[in-house]
Amino acid sequence: MSVRLFTGPWRARGLWNGDLFSGAWEYVQRSAAMWASGTAKAIIDVILMTGAAAWAWFGSYGQIGDPGSPLPFLAVVLCARVPIYFGLNIHRMPWRKVSRYDVLWLTGSAIAAPPVMALLFYILPDPFTLGRLVRPYLIFATEPALYLILLGAVRIGARTIATTQRRATRGDRTLVVGTGDAARSLVWQLQESVTDYDVVGFVDDDPARQGMRVLGLPVLGSIEALPELVSGLGVKQIVVAIPSLTPARMRDILLVCEQTGAAVRILPPLKELMTNGVAVGALREVRMEDLLPRSEVKLDHSALARFLNGKTVLVTGGGGSIGRELCRQILHVGARRLLVLGRGENSVYEAVQELSELRGECEVVSVICDVQNRAALRGIFEQYCPDVVLHAAAHKHVPLMEQYPAEAIWNNIVGTLNIVRLSVEYGVESFVLVSSDKAVDPSSVMGSTKRVAEMIVQGYAVARNASMVSVRFGNVLGSRGSVIPLMTRQIKNGQAVTVTDPEMVRYFMTIPEAAQLILQAGAMGGRGQVFVLDMGYPVKIIDLARDLIRLSGLVPYQDVPIRVTGRRPGEKLREDFLSKMETAGAQKNGHFYIVPPEPVALDALLEHIRELRVAAAAGESDRIVRLLEHVVPSFEPDAIRWARARREWRSAAAMGRPE
Repeated sequence: MSVRLFTGPWRARGLWNGDLFSGAWEYVQRSAAMWASGTAKAIIDVILMTGAAAWAWFGSYGQIGDPGSPLPFLAVVLCARVPIYFGLNIHRMPWRKVSRYDVLWLTGSAIAAPPVMALLFYILPDPFTLGRLVRPYLIFATEPALYLILLGAVRIGARTIATTQRRATRGDRTLVVGTGDAARSLVWQLQESVTDYDVVGFVDDDPARQGMRVLGLPVLGSIEALPELVSGLGVKQIVVAIPSLTPARMRDILLVCEQTGAAVRILPPLKELMTNGVAVGALREVRMEDLLPRSEVKLDHSALARFLNGKTVLVTGGGGSIGRELCRQILHVGARRLLVLGRGENSVYEAVQELSELRGECEVVSVICDVQNRAALRGIFEQYCPDVVLHAAAHKHVPLMEQYPAEAIWNNIVGTLNIVRLSVEYGVESFVLVSSDKAVDPSSVMGSTKRVAEMIVQGYAVARNASMVSVRFGNVLGSRGSVIPLMTRQIKNGQAVTVTDPEMVRYFMTIPEAAQLILQAGAMGGRGQVFVLDMGYPVKIIDLARDLIRLSGLVPYQDVPIRVTGRRPGEKLREDFLSKMETAGAQKNGHFYIVPPEPVALDALLEHIRELRVAAAAGESDRIVRLLEHVVPSFEPDAIRWARARREWRSAAAMGRPE
């Protein structure tokens, strides 16, 4: 209102520029408010420093019958203190958020004044002397001490009142798990700001810390006592503030938290805190990658930078989950040009839009093309001459490829053959095929086609002496069409979580791990080798379902049922990364197992692929399966596998039957 009254006449005359004058007026208002605030603080501080000086004077002269007037002493003290006070900007010190650094400046101002006072008392004539004191030098210790006590007390009092007011407006009562540096830093920030967290105490398994107080809050007990503490204190939230927790220990703590019914948030692992720091905004819900049965693998970024710096990189399947992450990481290591190739225009468009915000000096080119179209691919190679090709385009859904085997042939085999041939023809420096653990002793059409794709890479790498390798993945957390998004959607919609078999186990990796594995394999290079990440040990899918339900703040089987649906066509109970033959020759190199290439008769393989193309064009599914059995001797189709299992079961039953 005041601004409008002030500016109205100027607006009427057309002399008002809103941007210029309103900005200037706001600046004047802010300056006036700051001046008023600083002036009030300065007046209070001058009164306090006068009081400290009077206190010191009466304390020193209290034993003298006629001490005289304190005014000369007060005048000298103020003449010494006021310039130092304003020179060090003590009046601008925030009271409600005073810090230890502010206290240090206040202490410095207290210590700086006595030498100046002593000089003034030495120079000035009577009555500005301390001659009547037996030990006059003592007053130069008592006055600074009282000055520091009074000025420090008013600031600490203001901060205490402000903190109490903020606590009164807090949200849910919260317990913090852990009392380490990260936990203390987090709780300090929570105490200093208005948030949804009203911290009432800590829990810690260290017996030495139980019963003590941290930042004024008690350590109430061990982690096992959480259910009782949550119930007794009315706690609504639990914050796990131990960023160095192993996934196994995190899972144990979550099992305890599940019994409380309270919401759970965590400080992310150290690798995230090193980037973002310990802050209230860093708190987040627990994610599946926090529960991986191993530490997340970090690979050699300097080698990746040397590998891709100044290069033109083609990523097929660039609109998919893994392809998009590949593109993100390529932008960070100095590539000159990035070709994002995919046949789905929406996914490629979205990927390029996202990458355009990160690209820096790298040119990002969107390419709409199907890897089955060799002529279109040739045009891409002719125009851009890629130095590195990362082939992530593929059909990956096992049950769907059982239903449509011809599509698996066209995309996974013919598409790979097209890309490999053009890479050899145009002298690509490095080629990486994204394969699958399902290529090992495959039981599905999808797995067998990925094994044929590996054989294509091995055959051309050896025959043409080209740097071409394959990378095998397990299940990738959060990738499109994977089990995690499906289960998350089921939980969100209030549906039962479906699990095909309670004994089914899988290896898991994160999307960034998958992308780094591809890039690291390309940087290392080779002639047909297969790279496999050391994945630790596998996880039961049903345990994964329980963890996801718990992470949603619900209780398995009680809030969300888990329904076993039975195995789908082509699925195995357990996937392996290495066949028995490969295990014998595989070598461990850092985080990798590197499998040497198997001998491949390239001409015979190409003839088999020609026959597969004919069968796919004719839609002859049975013939496709028979041809795949011939090309991949370890391929055991699902129907044959089940028939063999039934025969073994009947044989075992007959052996156990009494005569």
